[in-house]
Amino acid sequence: MSFDLILEDGNVFLYGGLKRTSIGIINGKIAAIGNLSDFKGNTKRINLSGKLVIPGGVDPHTHIEGYSSAGTIKNGTESAAIGGTTTVLDFSQANKNEDTVAAAASKIKRFSDSSSLDFTIKPMMVTEDFQSIDRLEAIFSQLSKLGIMAVKIFTTYKNLGRYANNYQILQGMNTAKKYGIMVQIHAENNDFLEGNMEALLAQGKTDPEYHAISKPPVSEDVAVADSAVMAGDSGAKVYCVHLSTKTSPEIIDDARKHGVNIYGETCPQYLILDDSFLEREDGNIYLCSPPLRKKEDINTMWNAISSGKIQAVGSDHVPFLADQKKKGIPFNKVPNGIPGIETRVPLLFSEGVQKGRITLEKFVDVISTSPAKIFNLYPQKGVISIGSDADLTVIAPELEHGLRAEDLHMGTDIAIYSHMKTKGWPVLTISGGEIVAENDAFTGKGKKGHFLGKEAI
Repeated sequence: MSFDLILEDGNVFLYGGLKRTSIGIINGKIAAIGNLSDFKGNTKRINLSGKLVIPGGVDPHTHIEGYSSAGTIKNGTESAAIGGTTTVLDFSQANKNEDTVAAAASKIKRFSDSSSLDFTIKPMMVTEDFQSIDRLEAIFSQLSKLGIMAVKIFTTYKNLGRYANNYQILQGMNTAKKYGIMVQIHAENNDFLEGNMEALLAQGKTDPEYHAISKPPVSEDVAVADSAVMAGDSGAKVYCVHLSTKTSPEIIDDARKHGVNIYGETCPQYLILDDSFLEREDGNIYLCSPPLRKKEDINTMWNAISSGKIQAVGSDHVPFLADQKKKGIPFNKVPNGIPGIETRVPLLFSEGVQKGRITLEKFVDVISTSPAKIFNLYPQKGVISIGSDADLTVIAPELEHGLRAEDLHMGTDIAIYSHMKTKGWPVLTISGGEIVAENDAFTGKGKKGHFLGKEAI
């Protein structure tokens, strides 16, 4: 047997535990795990003594391009690789030139041309998609043929043409289940948001801290509860994105205990930053939806990850520039979203594992294994096992790394964690057996990612 690459003597995460061992890679797959010292020849070897080797990160929630942000597919996937992510699950959105199906097809094409990492695309549905059952049927049928595994439905943003009411959402879930497509839910109740927004603006309250007041925890909790009930009624597979409140994981957990096929995701910003950041001079850069919450919500969310009430952590990466979110813009006019595709994995390791909030096993689960399982990518992704893709992230556990814009590679001058440093940082990322990032530099020039689609129904 001749290997393309051997990773020697690392602390390798295998099936829930660490083992000091070596990994042999052939044709982009993991071909051997164990003592490989007897294999001689010209095989490239990398000694990983003292390093932690985990499955490559699977980011279930990215907006790498679009929303008029500074993001490009090239930059987004390269910075993801530097930060230890090897698979990205991005979104497409209908526009004036493309409907939902056409937008998904063109996004797949653009990623196939420019992505350095394996990827999938999840269409964000718009209000007009729900005009009739026949229209929904036609859309899901076409999406299934494209290999689409999930769509996203919004419970808000009526003003942007994305809103679906509960009747429409339930019809969407029923149709999605028929075609084996998961439904992701942006869970914020539109009635609360519109009412609060109108009242605040009438009082001239436009500073960034009022963003959080306009989107109170109850708006998320009601939408999550509605989604859980409709998931149970339809039997669809449902995934609530970017949960932020202390109550929403309990709603998800209770539904799961009653056999509902529903999952919850949170993001690093809801584990690290509280709403006091909105009161800063540069508070606009911290605007995201849902908004930053209280310290109590942060502590509860860590506990929800530890106890399994939250199943995944995504970045919800949107790389706007500071000028787009500058001081003085009313909160309702500030583009929502923050960069995070490069920092997701190291932040969860540093703030979670290193500070004793979660175990190493839970860290690997929520940043890789569980997203891979939820999106039917496991065991191709999300595990270090013979026959799995050779997608691997190597972390130097004691390496400190800054989080200023100049320390990162996300193509934005916004750095919401600039006041922090991480303890532990990815020093080597391997995607499909190729070294794509090493020591804070992207090295996978010419590497092409592949679309990960489901079989059509």
